[in-house]
Amino acid sequence: MQNMSEASRLVQMTDQLLSEILNSLTDMSKETLNMDLDIPEVNSLYVLARHVLGSVEEWGLYFGTGHQVQRDRDSEFMASGEINELIEYKNSWMPLLHERASKIDDSQLNNESWRPEPGISIGDALLHTVDHTAVHLGHLQLTKQLIEHQAIRRL
Repeated sequence: MQNMSEASRLVQMTDQLLSEILNSLTDMSKETLNMDLDIPEVNSLYVLARHVLGSVEEWGLYFGTGHQVQRDRDSEFMASGEINELIEYKNSWMPLLHERASKIDDSQLNNESWRPEPGISIGDALLHTVDHTAVHLGHLQLTKQLIEHQAIRRL
């Protein structure tokens, strides 16, 4: 059996974190997903999930593997919708990210990434997807706790 490349391993870790994010939202109503907590700089659950998906698509597919993507980061912070839209979005590009990462040999990880700014390697870009996704998983968990706390206070 062939060992998994480091690039594939990083993408698999990111995919698992994204699945954890999406799975944690599947029981949420559309209203709860899009709830404005009326706290400065705190985003809705939907916005958090949509932003991290957009980030992984860009950092993983483009900066990590060279596949051009079109991202409108600002619109991620104004997004609203339902969980199935987030799942469909992830499923529209994640298989390609796995496929492209599987073709990256470990010896290529220190090569310059496709990010316009110099100094970021392919490995750096793929590691960023893990790190950024994990950070936002934590944000999402805290936001869910805030929502639950607000619901309890209303009782």
